[in-house]
Amino acid sequence: MGENVMISVIIPVYNTAGYLKRCIDSVLGSSYEDWELILVDDGSTDHSLFICKQYSKADCRVKYFRQEHRGVSAARNRGATESQGIWIVFVDSDDYISPDFLGTVASEEYQGQELLLFDFVRLKKGRKPSGGRAAMAVKNEQGYDRESDRLYLVECLLNMRQLNKDGNISLASPCAKAYKKSVIDRYSLRFAEDLAIYEDRLFNLEYIGKARSCTYIRKQIYYVEVRMDSAMRGYNPDFLHNDIRYQKKLLDILKGSGLFPKVKAAYYSSVLSNMADILVRGIFHPLSTRTYQEKCRQCGEMRRVGIYRRAVKYNKRISNLPRQLLLFFYRRKYYRVVQLICRTSYKILEVTGRI
Repeated sequence: MGENVMISVIIPVYNTAGYLKRCIDSVLGSSYEDWELILVDDGSTDHSLFICKQYSKADCRVKYFRQEHRGVSAARNRGATESQGIWIVFVDSDDYISPDFLGTVASEEYQGQELLLFDFVRLKKGRKPSGGRAAMAVKNEQGYDRESDRLYLVECLLNMRQLNKDGNISLASPCAKAYKKSVIDRYSLRFAEDLAIYEDRLFNLEYIGKARSCTYIRKQIYYVEVRMDSAMRGYNPDFLHNDIRYQKKLLDILKGSGLFPKVKAAYYSSVLSNMADILVRGIFHPLSTRTYQEKCRQCGEMRRVGIYRRAVKYNKRISNLPRQLLLFFYRRKYYRVVQLICRTSYKILEVTGRI
């Protein structure tokens, strides 16, 4: 092991004792063995730290680090700093991986690449992978090495689109991917620790901007169990202010890399999408305890942000019909109608499992 280890698997851990063993066992059960597992306990208050210690004693490839609770970004950054692998793979502690994931990353044919992308498998609670397609390559692979390919990746990331119509990839998530540590270190790439949402999008955007080669391997190797108590499903009262910080960082990255003029339409579409998210999953979230008047004041605060003001001018041109209607009434200050649309939209998202 040591400096010559091929893959560093980084698992940020926070109060997931009920899932953590399954996650760690999936790494230990890999058909490929030249890896190190870095567990970063982010101040858990359950038995997660005890589990981390148990596994580190049982297998010398498993290391654990403990820090005060600072969030998933800080945990991932700590893991990247401590890692020794040529490749870095991030796994969330309530998810798990297939036995051939790490072996695929280590395949000789991919060592000239700087980013590997894979498909997810999303499972309902208690369900197990069906085998077959879940562990088999659907299609061989697809390279994204030209400048036009990079722009396409960025546009898909900004608008949360699949690279292929029958794919199940998430360009925003750091999971189901493999990153070259040399690229991360060369450009000092880190997750934004002052963001609670969308920090992974920024990391991937910066990485895609720096990576010279990328391959999308059509293999479903990463398993996500849909949880009703997951962080993304919860109510974040600071959704608006988090997004304002995110939007400023996003614009700085796109302008700094010279990509902004080339992806302008995709960028404004992403801003409009986030505005709809702020209204549906933030301001008018069913669990919000704010009064209607306070929600209206939040809408007023949102209206004063320059990035949102510029984006809303593109609403009719590049939005789909539901988002057009929502933002049309928002722009006209018909907040009662906005609230009604948001409640209906949230219920639809719940039923379809998209929230």
